[in-house]
Amino acid sequence: MRHKLISFISAATVLAWAPVASAQIWSAAGISGIVDEANLNMYQFNTTGSVSIKSSVSSGTLNLRYPVQSLPDLLVPQQGDCPELRVNLRDTGPGSRVIVRLMALSIFPDADGAPRPLTSLGVIDSNTREATGDPTAYRSFRACIGTLPPGSEFLTDYAFFAYYIDAQLSKSTASANPGLLSVQICASQDACDP
Repeated sequence: MRHKLISFISAATVLAWAPVASAQIWSAAGISGIVDEANLNMYQFNTTGSVSIKSSVSSGTLNLRYPVQSLPDLLVPQQGDCPELRVNLRDTGPGSRVIVRLMALSIFPDADGAPRPLTSLGVIDSNTREATGDPTAYRSFRACIGTLPPGSEFLTDYAFFAYYIDAQLSKSTASANPGLLSVQICASQDACDP
């Protein structure tokens, strides 16, 4: 009987912690992005779960958006730790670039009724780090989410803001092959560590 009670308590503990752990992370596969209407002739969803620009396109920029409808409560970064934006991307070198931003859109217009400007809370730019190793491989990038939306005390506040990931894959040479495999938002630096 004691063994059954311990098993029951262990199972209940695991189930109780499961929602808490999953609430610390938001993730999206590259193929789940919404392609801008102007870019419908240039994107390619791959069987790996990634998105890229078709090889038949010699140059251009592919714009994708990922709605972030359930983001963990992100507070102001603390010393030594911060919420993170993480991506797995492919930048094949000169002529290739991937930029990923977490954007906050104010739900309410300003006093004159005009839309408020978008705020970038965190940015990853593949051109900020020199490529090493196999240029066709996906590499992990991470950046602190540290900019507060205007007028907010928190990084995320669904009462006043809507959030989305804005991704741009650019190629300026025919041989370039930028790609985006996954995007992730972590409530803290260690929340997404394996």
